[in-house]
Amino acid sequence: MNFHLRPGSRWLTPALLFGSAVYLYANLFALPAVPFLLSGDQVYFWMNAQRMLQGERIYLDFFQFTPPGTDLFYFDVFTLFGPRVWVPNAVALVLGVVLCWVCFRVSIPIMEQSQAFLAASLFLVLIYGKLLNATHHWFSVLAVMAAVAILLNANTSRRVVIAGILLGIASFFTQTRGPIAGAGIAVFLIWERFRRGEAWPTLLKRQALLIVSFAATLAILSAYFIATVGIRQLWYFQIAYVRHYMVSGWAIHSLGLPETPTWRRLPAVAQYLFVYALLPVVYAIALWRCWRARRSSPSRDMDRVALLGLVGLAMLMEVVQSVNWLRVYCVAMPGIVLFVWLLGRVRFRACATGFLWTAVLCLAFLQTWVKHHRGYEAVDFPAGRTAIAPQAREKLAWLTQNTKPGQLFFQAAWPGLYLPLELHNPVYLDALETGIQTRPEYIERSIRQLDAKQVRYILWSPRLDFRDPFQPPEAYHLAAFREFLHSRYQLVRTFPDQDEIWERK
Repeated sequence: MNFHLRPGSRWLTPALLFGSAVYLYANLFALPAVPFLLSGDQVYFWMNAQRMLQGERIYLDFFQFTPPGTDLFYFDVFTLFGPRVWVPNAVALVLGVVLCWVCFRVSIPIMEQSQAFLAASLFLVLIYGKLLNATHHWFSVLAVMAAVAILLNANTSRRVVIAGILLGIASFFTQTRGPIAGAGIAVFLIWERFRRGEAWPTLLKRQALLIVSFAATLAILSAYFIATVGIRQLWYFQIAYVRHYMVSGWAIHSLGLPETPTWRRLPAVAQYLFVYALLPVVYAIALWRCWRARRSSPSRDMDRVALLGLVGLAMLMEVVQSVNWLRVYCVAMPGIVLFVWLLGRVRFRACATGFLWTAVLCLAFLQTWVKHHRGYEAVDFPAGRTAIAPQAREKLAWLTQNTKPGQLFFQAAWPGLYLPLELHNPVYLDALETGIQTRPEYIERSIRQLDAKQVRYILWSPRLDFRDPFQPPEAYHLAAFREFLHSRYQLVRTFPDQDEIWERK
């Protein structure tokens, strides 16, 4: 990534790195140094890393439908620093700073450095700061955007090979991300061939190098799991299971938002709807401008815009088939960069830039203020001192008093307590769901494991007693587990959030 800053602007990179680290630290740690207890899909990977520390094997001893990259990453950091509650917060901070820096670097070739600084800041606050969820999506997007950055200045054979390697790494975290982003890059190479009038053999060579380097990298990274799990099982978990049970299509009732978009809740969901609407509009406008300029005013800058637009659009199309706000946000970086690029080309550029900077700073201040004034309590847990919401204190205090580190314990609805309490999931499943994704054969296996291991406590959520209203009745497979729970366990405590603790009779 040979992009050079002008001598007078070299302060921008350290300022960006320092500012992003301060912002993220303020949203991940209660001052001076107490980590907030995080949530989100990342907790599944923490739990899996804990299980790997105990010698369990992914796919064989516990369930997983994503590639092993994220589980292995958390396993490595837990091996280095221990399974402490501050470690995921530190991961989220470092990951956010690196993503912000990559966003800055891919922005520099198509806009002024001050605008690139704005694009990176907007991405950090509007997108990443809203999630603070170091899940597999971010790791794969980081690899994809690094591949884009490699190709922004030139498409030499060496750079294409490096890009293919990075796409292979991306697919080791999210199975579909590498091929989808690779398709966007492949279309861009075709675009460049026609615009520049290059020879067909040159295009075919680059396409072949991209595909071969991608496939070889993914094969090397997956070799151990192919040998131990088997290619058929890997195909089932990563491809067949996801296609049949996880790809839900358009969630018309909620659009995949964290809140139902009613008129009453519109102010709360407006930020999500803005991102939903922004991405397709920005890609359409940017690519249309590239198409119009392909002959009238061809330039390397427009090629770079086309590369960002094609890769961003490809990733957006990937997540639209099972839309979810987290997935949409995680693929939004190219759209944010192109949004700022488009603003820099309008007549009222100065006003638009000033307004956008004001919005970014206000949003950053509001997020941080709410984080520290919403109310939290610093509590000591086996995995370290942690800042938690007051409404969660009673449940966590009870579990701390009635369990001990290393004990088997099943949190049926959500695996968020294994890390802070240093408890271990005793069953094959990570959690139970009320939809089709929780298969009856895994329910039966979990029941046998709970019975054989004489697990003392199960934390149950009342929502598991009812089927998903947006799925057919036959998709609900928890009746057998509920029968087992009521026959072998007794209710001993109901917490303020309505979660229930059941103790073995």
